[in-house]
Amino acid sequence: MVSSSHSNPHIPMSLFPLHLRRHWAALTLLLGAGWFVQPAALAEDRPVASDASRAEAETRIYSDISYLASDEMRGRSADTPGLKKASEFLAQRFKDLGLETDLFDGQPYQFFELDGPTEAIPESNHLAITKPDGTRVELKLAEQFQSLSLGSNGVFDAGIVFAGYGITANDGSIQYDDYAGLDVQGKVVLVLRKEPQSNDPNSVFAGTEPSQYAFFTTKESNAAKHGAAALILINDAASEAANPGALLPVSGSGAAVGDDKVPTVFVSRAIAEAWLSECGKSLAEIEKEIDSDLKPRSFEMSGWKAEGKTEIARRKIPSMNVLGYLPGNGELADELVIVGAHFDHVGMGGFGSLAPGTYEIHNGADDNASGTVGMLETAKRITEMVRQQSPDTPRRGILFMAFSAEELGLIGSEYYVNHPRFALDKTVAMLNLDMVGRVSDNVLTVYGTGTAREFDALLTEANEIGGFEIKRQPEGVGPSDHQSFFMKGIPVYHFFSGFHPDYHRPSDDFDKINVNGIVRVAEMVTFMTDKIARTTERPFFLRSTTSKVRLGVRIRQSEPGLVVDRVMPGGWAKKAGIVPNDRILKIGSESVVGREDMDEALSKYKPGDMLEVEVERGSENVTIRGEIGG
Repeated sequence: MVSSSHSNPHIPMSLFPLHLRRHWAALTLLLGAGWFVQPAALAEDRPVASDASRAEAETRIYSDISYLASDEMRGRSADTPGLKKASEFLAQRFKDLGLETDLFDGQPYQFFELDGPTEAIPESNHLAITKPDGTRVELKLAEQFQSLSLGSNGVFDAGIVFAGYGITANDGSIQYDDYAGLDVQGKVVLVLRKEPQSNDPNSVFAGTEPSQYAFFTTKESNAAKHGAAALILINDAASEAANPGALLPVSGSGAAVGDDKVPTVFVSRAIAEAWLSECGKSLAEIEKEIDSDLKPRSFEMSGWKAEGKTEIARRKIPSMNVLGYLPGNGELADELVIVGAHFDHVGMGGFGSLAPGTYEIHNGADDNASGTVGMLETAKRITEMVRQQSPDTPRRGILFMAFSAEELGLIGSEYYVNHPRFALDKTVAMLNLDMVGRVSDNVLTVYGTGTAREFDALLTEANEIGGFEIKRQPEGVGPSDHQSFFMKGIPVYHFFSGFHPDYHRPSDDFDKINVNGIVRVAEMVTFMTDKIARTTERPFFLRSTTSKVRLGVRIRQSEPGLVVDRVMPGGWAKKAGIVPNDRILKIGSESVVGREDMDEALSKYKPGDMLEVEVERGSENVTIRGEIGG
């Protein structure tokens, strides 16, 4: 935080809308804390905003950000009414500024669909057990059994075979086969989680660490190879003790690879114990016996049948980008500059949250209400400048865009570049604002300075207005929406004030925002946008801006290690098959605990090399390989 030369500016209460006056205490705290800072000394020929105009801008921005980051928005996640409210607010602001908003069937909304959670369709999933005496028992979905995305959609009606741990291991030191001498062709196999001797450090499998035979995917594929009609999974004793009575969620076992899959369900251990006891067996005793001599105890459950159906699907979630267009003029009118920011966040937590297990509103004031209001402030300034310019001034069109589903992997911006409203070959630059609300120590990071021949010098010129200490990053790839445009050959800037302890947590609230920092960023973006729009020559695109190898993921530090928060389109991780929530364990032969470990390991690779990454996915360790692109 830099000191303020006017730590107590006088902003009339009447300037604030009603909803803001309720937050006056928070605002005065910001003022008293010196958040509203003066810029560094500027060159004499550079336009400088007056204290009065900056105070008005600070009032506007604080009003906007306190609304977008209010509890009313419920965290603006992709599937909430809060996102729709935010989109309507943005559409109205674009309209009030005089921008064209009748861009998609008379609306400013570019609609698209997202893949929602994996779900078991209630009316299409069932499991019933018929006992030897003819008694038929229907199990309740999500209470007594759960269909799993691990297997395939399908139907089954067959006898039941208990197949121990569902393991076939014949690889030297391990000679163990639960399927030996067992005919499971066309039958339903009942299988325990994990593996024998899982608490024995001298176990031939992997001691107390899970071997490949403990993986859900290994059990599912082994059942399919033996011709099973379906797979029923149940907790082993240790898993049950850790979480008594719990069922795996639909996607809790991951997904098997390949087309050779069978319908797979998870049944509570208590129910399976009752089945086996009616067969004269004790599940606990079976496990102890296998542990004692490492010999299978599989058997056919004579007279028992399982009949069921599995249907797993992804719910579709509607979402939208919001666009406002300022037409160009003269000989440059058919070209375009884009100023963008994403307006979604992570809702009540869950996926994407760095506060695991917390069900609480994540307001996302910095990420990314700050960039959104910075984009709105830029739009206001640009439209006012254009009104003051000569009507004959040649100028490119300017498209202001608020993206959704950025938090799910740049989906909104990627959708736009694949379904553009204006021709991409006429789009000369994209300026992106993402997390610009926590300027501290006067530092601003700007990515993309090497994506156009002119961009480094233009940033230097613009910073005579901003007065920041700039950290320049030449690359155009990175975990925000500018990457989608860079991958299409468009020069980009990305403005970023840095990470902080409140990132993706409920504590990212508007009372912590450096409002003056956003104003100064908006002043810079306004100057740069206007200059790109009016300069006759379009920016000269440069693709090879860095030789640094990147995975193409956004990482969150976790205990222990690094967890993938987001997988970027077009990157190595996306192509190789890394998915969100994978925990990175090794890069090559080197263990990874912190970001420095990851950077150090990647520094030894170059484009064209084969990269191997080991990740923890659920209860399994998975090795992912792929060639590093150029």
